[in-house]
Amino acid sequence: MDRMFDVRLPDYDPNEEKAMLRMTLQNQNLSSLTKAMAFNLQAVLLSEPSRASRQWKEEGLFHLSYSTMLRAGYLTLYGNEGKDYEDVSNQAKDQAHSLEVYNEFYKLDRLLMKAARSSLSAEEKKKFDNIKKDLWKLLSVRKLDCRANQSLWLDCYKQHLVDLGVDEDMQTRAMLLQLWSTQSNAGPAVFWLLLFLLKHPLAMAAVQGEMEKILGSRKHTTGHVREISQEKLDSTPIFGLQGGKDSVMNETLRLTAAPFITREVLRDMCLRLPDCREYCLRKGDRLCLFPYISPQMDPEIYEEPEKFRYNRFLNADGTEKTDFYKGGEKLKYYTMPWGAGINVCIGKFFAVNSIKQCVFLLLRYFDLELKDPKAKIPDFDKERYGFGMLQPEIDVIVRYKLKD
Repeated sequence: MDRMFDVRLPDYDPNEEKAMLRMTLQNQNLSSLTKAMAFNLQAVLLSEPSRASRQWKEEGLFHLSYSTMLRAGYLTLYGNEGKDYEDVSNQAKDQAHSLEVYNEFYKLDRLLMKAARSSLSAEEKKKFDNIKKDLWKLLSVRKLDCRANQSLWLDCYKQHLVDLGVDEDMQTRAMLLQLWSTQSNAGPAVFWLLLFLLKHPLAMAAVQGEMEKILGSRKHTTGHVREISQEKLDSTPIFGLQGGKDSVMNETLRLTAAPFITREVLRDMCLRLPDCREYCLRKGDRLCLFPYISPQMDPEIYEEPEKFRYNRFLNADGTEKTDFYKGGEKLKYYTMPWGAGINVCIGKFFAVNSIKQCVFLLLRYFDLELKDPKAKIPDFDKERYGFGMLQPEIDVIVRYKLKD
């Protein structure tokens, strides 16, 4: 926190914080967050003149995905200009403000991995510090207190900082830390999901067919976009959102989510591996797991693991596939993009709902195609290994316009 964001919290207990914030992102609060995200995605995608056009526009798919998700996610968690989501004047102010936040955040994001590894040059360090100062001005707690429709998550987090005795300046710095924590992975996930669909016509046809079946025919107008209920979000095995049946999402994350998972050893112990190797661990040691190598890209678990197969997590009858094996034993955790067990990401369900909503809006209301259908899927930016969703080394240009 300190190295990247200059955040120092007294008596900080990450487990206590996670337990406190979990309820604000799940259960009964998930529905209100998902509804707010839908309104904000529509404001960014369907109400912004630069995008909501029936003239073809070219843009990098990563930039389109990242900017859309970060801007809408920021507005959902941190609040809007006014209470009325559909007020045109408020929408215009939200569009301008969220774009300013995204542009500064994106500049910061280009330097974050070097900052995390203490490898910034003197010139880069100066630039990095200046960008953070600009973002602190945009995210100051005084400005945030004036925004409408603030999420329960934000209210609880601000109160948590007050309870810790954190001053206003440090609270503002923590707002930037949380913007990165909550919004840095969803945009890249949308990018990879859309790119895989665009590169695999059978997968795209399956997803669009399922959307048509569940949601009905698309109305020509974008003025009143039909709300997607949680029940419908949960009822699509190919494009589904929860219950483990979201095969396209699971396959996308299996290929592109590469976080480190760290654990602290609480007592002296011996750890025996399935191949009979044994390690003696001491209290206070820290373990680092990298599930991207195994299970996610393990050829013993997945046939041709480097290839995208949209139905990899579906049985032949369309039910969820959960039977994956290694060394003849069935695996409990066969993919771990969100972590596992009690330490699973607390924002998982909101993140997945948001990703799917964004993809839904783009596919349902826009004609979207690769500028060069033969363009190769780009390599990963290797600096991103260990920090969550991977990003591409280069962007992929797409063409899009509102459907006629």
